Amino acid sequence: MFAASEVDFARDVQPILQRHCVKCHGPEESNGGLRYDHKQGAFAQADSGAHAIVPGNVEESALLKRVSSAHKDEQMPPKGERLTIQEVEVLRTWIAAGAIWPDSPGAAEPAKVAASKHWSFQPLSHPVVPEVKDQDWPLTPVDRFLQSRREAAGLEASPDADARTLIRRATYDLTGLPPTTLEVEQFVQSFSRPEGREAAMVALVNRLLESPRYGERWGRHWMDWVRYADTAGDNSDYPIPQAYLYRQYIIDSLNSDVPYNRFITEQIAGDLLPAGSQEERNRLNIATGYLAMARRFGSLVERYPWHLTIEDTIDNMGRTLLGLTLSCARCHDHKFDPVSTRDYYGLYGIFASTQYPFPGLELFKAQRDFVPLIPELEVAESMAPYQAEKDRLTVELETLLARCEKLKIENAALEKERTLEEQRRKKGELDGLLFQARKAGEALADYLKQLPVLPAAYAVQEGKPQNARIQIKGEPDRLGAEVPRKFLEILGGAALPVETQAGSGRLQLAQWVAAEQNPLTARVIVNRIWQRHFGTGLVPSTSDFGLRGEAPTHPELLDWLAAEFMRSGWSMKQLHRLIMTSRAYQLSSQDTEDNVASDPGNRLYWKFGRQRLDAESLRDTLLFVSGGLDLAPQHQPYAMPPTARWDYTQHHPFKSDYPSNKRSVYQMTKRLTAKPYLQTFDGPDPNVCTSTRDRSVTALQALFFVNDKFVHEQADRLAKALLKEEGGSEEARLRQLYTSLFAREPDEAETQMLQEHLASVRQTLGDSEQAETMAWSSLLRSLFRLNEFLYLD
Repeated sequence: MFAASEVDFARDVQPILQRHCVKCHGPEESNGGLRYDHKQGAFAQADSGAHAIVPGNVEESALLKRVSSAHKDEQMPPKGERLTIQEVEVLRTWIAAGAIWPDSPGAAEPAKVAASKHWSFQPLSHPVVPEVKDQDWPLTPVDRFLQSRREAAGLEASPDADARTLIRRATYDLTGLPPTTLEVEQFVQSFSRPEGREAAMVALVNRLLESPRYGERWGRHWMDWVRYADTAGDNSDYPIPQAYLYRQYIIDSLNSDVPYNRFITEQIAGDLLPAGSQEERNRLNIATGYLAMARRFGSLVERYPWHLTIEDTIDNMGRTLLGLTLSCARCHDHKFDPVSTRDYYGLYGIFASTQYPFPGLELFKAQRDFVPLIPELEVAESMAPYQAEKDRLTVELETLLARCEKLKIENAALEKERTLEEQRRKKGELDGLLFQARKAGEALADYLKQLPVLPAAYAVQEGKPQNARIQIKGEPDRLGAEVPRKFLEILGGAALPVETQAGSGRLQLAQWVAAEQNPLTARVIVNRIWQRHFGTGLVPSTSDFGLRGEAPTHPELLDWLAAEFMRSGWSMKQLHRLIMTSRAYQLSSQDTEDNVASDPGNRLYWKFGRQRLDAESLRDTLLFVSGGLDLAPQHQPYAMPPTARWDYTQHHPFKSDYPSNKRSVYQMTKRLTAKPYLQTFDGPDPNVCTSTRDRSVTALQALFFVNDKFVHEQADRLAKALLKEEGGSEEARLRQLYTSLFAREPDEAETQMLQEHLASVRQTLGDSEQAETMAWSSLLRSLFRLNEFLYLD
């Protein structure tokens, strides 16, 4: 035993903490929300809700319990050398005597938020557009930033691209489709006029941005990032017939150039924004389909893992909007970025206070909590005969689920204190309650199927407001300290104002995310748009701006673009104009030997990087050039069976498809059964934020153009269309074909080779109308396989 007067903090206690505790609870890591390298961190409330050190109270000091315990889940340190009996006694005596921890002379207490020097958390730098030696080369400030870096590296840019290359590049970039023959010829003429390429390029970009095809093309990009799907992702992959409404919201919003800060605010909290009409109210409710789109899991209503759906929400919001991997802080403080577990649960509480729609599960085969798209009075009138019974069944289920949750948490908290027999008895009690809840869920689901089907959106609503408690090691039945709803500390740490705490906090969250003072939001979207134009972002890790992500290749340009983006009213269309009218965007993809040697990755943008058509553009192009593409938007749900007949299970999940000749953006997307074509050509994963598409080159892709029925059908259709044109010579047909596929005419050698191919096939097949069609179809399938067709220069 030590007398209290004999224990000195600096001599006796601090060395013990440094030797055994600071490695996991110090400046490098602060596991459990504790730090033992300074007074404030040691006396703070731990993530578990307990206090490690309670001055004068040995029994309540969790530190002593943990260093004395022999239980593998409790003992500290968890590995390595344990504290000696004498060291434990030193800590006990020190705490009993009041745990005196003198302030260190000259050592400042740590700030509430450790200042991060990482580039992405700093305010925008508002750089000055740099001077360059070659004043004639740049067309825009974008060019000056790039040219300044190239000049410093001694590199010269590749030559400018020609008119035909540019219109093909720009048209695919903004619409995902090739230019028509007429559009190519008109642009070439405009390009050669006295006012020149600059005026022609501005006019081209403006025309393409006004096309309804723009929203479809860039809507598909947004759908990649927000992991859009028409199914829920649970074990049975329940369908969501109403999901298409959110897809159409995305497309319409992009075509209307809704300011980006408003666009993301609507998707996080559209239901909380004012609306002047039922139509506007519907649009804003549908916008929250972004949150509703979070993945669903499992099969059981009585054990539904809402913590995983909320984690998916936070993860996608972090990656897509902020460029941060927030879900890494679910079980412990982020290992690399300044994001704590308390930050994670500050956000978690906002979404736990939100009511998500329930799309159905194997053991709850009905939709629930969707948002009606008709006035409340009409809803009440339609539901009047059913409301009382629906409310009764709902209360019965919710009451049982609450009892299950309470008992589950109680069992987890008291497990170590109970005998094996008590544990078994309590588990049996819980199992009985869970079974009752399942039966109550089945009764409610059966009744819901009898209700009138009202127009509704897959969208979120306000739920019961609540702060979240930290889930120890990410386990939802092991609850720790309560965390007030708030934003990330590194981005200001704004807490939910008292007057707004009766709501979820989603509107305040949207305002925090979309604030101009937030250094991440504008940078992230500007970088994403740049990446889709050039193939690589200024920050190559487009969804990770944290310490494990890559640094920007041109930080000043990134900040200048972000500031300009906000100055222009957060207009995405204006950002496209700014990028695409730059000379850098209009360069050829031609290599130069010296540049390849010194900058093989083209990180200094001395040329335009060649890019393969993505899966959707490739399919749409084959349909477009053959005349088979249906350009009408899809304004109706897929022809799914009525919800009353749904009986999907884990072993017989939803697998139906509803193919059409509409654009690929309108094709059904299922989470658990990907289309083979999209797998072959590196389509998006609808379960996660797809930041960047892979660019594989495989034998399967080559075989697709040889054997696939779809390719043969489009080749046959186009061949018949070419041959239907009366009076057209073979040379004229070849010119038309080349312009449709490559935006240029064939040269003399190519024409001869093509004619030889046609002659060879005719000779093999004999002389007939069918043989002529087959010859041209054969030629087309060969052209579809050319790199010039598959890639953008």
